[in-house]
Amino acid sequence: MMKLRLSFIFLVMLAISACGMEKPIQHQSTSNRGDASHPVSQKKVSQTGNSQHLAAENMSASFLYLASQKALKEGNHKLAVELLAALIKKDPDAIDPHLQLITLLLATGHTDQAATHIDALLPSKKLTAGQLEQLQLARIRLFLAQGQSEQALQRITSFLKRHPAHIAGRDLQVRILSSEKRYDEALTSIAEAIRAKELPEFRLLQAQLMIKKGDIMAARISLVRMHKLAPDYEEPILMLSLLAIKDKDFQEAEQLLRDFIAAHPDSLRVNLALGKLLIQEKRLFDAIMVYRDVAKRSGNNPEILRQLGMLYFQHKDYAEAESVFRSLVDVRPDDMSRFYLAASMEAQDKVAEASALYEMIDTGSVLATEAQLRLAAIDVSHDQLDQATRRLQKILKEKPEHLGTHVMLSAVRLTQKKYRKLIDETASLMPMKKLPTQLLFNRAVAFDHFKEYAQAEVMLNRVIKRNPNDAEALNFLGYTYAVQGIKLNEAKALIQRALSQKPNDGYYLDSLAWAYFKSGDYDKAAGTQSKALKQVPDDAVMHEHYGDIMWKNGQQAAARKAWQKAIELKSEHPQQLQQKIKSGLNVAE
Repeated sequence: MMKLRLSFIFLVMLAISACGMEKPIQHQSTSNRGDASHPVSQKKVSQTGNSQHLAAENMSASFLYLASQKALKEGNHKLAVELLAALIKKDPDAIDPHLQLITLLLATGHTDQAATHIDALLPSKKLTAGQLEQLQLARIRLFLAQGQSEQALQRITSFLKRHPAHIAGRDLQVRILSSEKRYDEALTSIAEAIRAKELPEFRLLQAQLMIKKGDIMAARISLVRMHKLAPDYEEPILMLSLLAIKDKDFQEAEQLLRDFIAAHPDSLRVNLALGKLLIQEKRLFDAIMVYRDVAKRSGNNPEILRQLGMLYFQHKDYAEAESVFRSLVDVRPDDMSRFYLAASMEAQDKVAEASALYEMIDTGSVLATEAQLRLAAIDVSHDQLDQATRRLQKILKEKPEHLGTHVMLSAVRLTQKKYRKLIDETASLMPMKKLPTQLLFNRAVAFDHFKEYAQAEVMLNRVIKRNPNDAEALNFLGYTYAVQGIKLNEAKALIQRALSQKPNDGYYLDSLAWAYFKSGDYDKAAGTQSKALKQVPDDAVMHEHYGDIMWKNGQQAAARKAWQKAIELKSEHPQQLQQKIKSGLNVAE
């Protein structure tokens, strides 16, 4: 039997589960990177054009420096360049800001300006040895930026002969050689650096090169050596754990991370790597324990709190998820925090509060559609089908191919028994290759209602092609064949595949009994239907089937009793059953 079990509790929980399993949507930062919080900087630094230059002239060199560092911290490189340029004009002897400006100009592609500043600074007799080295490396980076990689390589090679253990210099040389896939030359360079002075940075560069070459064993050796040289560095442990994960040695990866955390409990990066590993292994409870500790150590960093809340949500610990997201809403009242607070509350049947939060989601938010879907699901759970329909149609007006909305609307149409409307509303989607299987299944139900079995078969075969073990679709297709009295061997095979997954499912047993009945195997039909009724004793259709089977087995009294039971269970066609009780089963049937 194909039993349509459209529980909207199922739909609601399915959508909630989907929220939890989805990878988390990145929130939009609410910070304004163009603002300067200092009262003077707000007045002067935010101005543009001539007024800005005039304001800069009136600023002290120390203020210009502080303002430039603030701009850098906030990622406003354009403003930082302007402030540093003004500072250098005011104080030409400010060497470090000048070097910082050159680095910024190179990073932002202003190579001509960078070249001018390098040429202006190089003759200075006030440069320290370290500043001169920085300037020489800047000139080499300038050659690179201008596409003169060979000249840059010659200069850096010459530089390293004078400074063989220079970390930034070796890094630059290795990057140039690696970009040209000259890995052996790069490794030779690192070996020279290690001979000059064994530093953890050189071992890290060596390991990275080994990984690029595919020599994982050698890379591990370099990383282990780096860890011994610098046991407080996080990088070798993080890389070793990633290599272990790549080899699917999750136990080794976890042990590496936990050993480091035991010695460095405040290492957020390693703690977060452990949490990510545990999530990957679907050990949500263990991951929660890690993220709880990390959240405390980070001073309840909002991003870490959000991940903790999502983990609670996926673990179905909705009360804890609510607590976390409520605190997030207090400190960062954005749409994501509101949405998951609402979802956590909805899962605890706090529907009124959840609905109010969903309604607060901004219409321009990436979560606006999901919020409206949740509200529609709540409407459905309260039998407010017309209101749910209006919400869903509004979504589809803006997003005609939003599949999640189509799935929910099709379920509403089934509940309303608006089968033709369901078919018409989803017809345009059929050319799409990866439709949700629930949508295809719901269309099959609608076609089945009109006895349009060929169309129902097409839908169900698409479901089974996508998921060969979909028990509901296997049973439905088998029962569809049995009802028509066609492909009965295939029908039995399909239903038995469904039963292999759910051996005691009464509806699947009913389908198999009906396939036996249509095949004329009335003894097997009777035995199978008896088992079905033990599982589902209160279904009118199944009792009617049992009556038909008993009649064919020559047990007229048992047949009439079963038909009478079907009437008592509110069969949809009591008059036909009364006729069966009066006259028996037509021989032609």
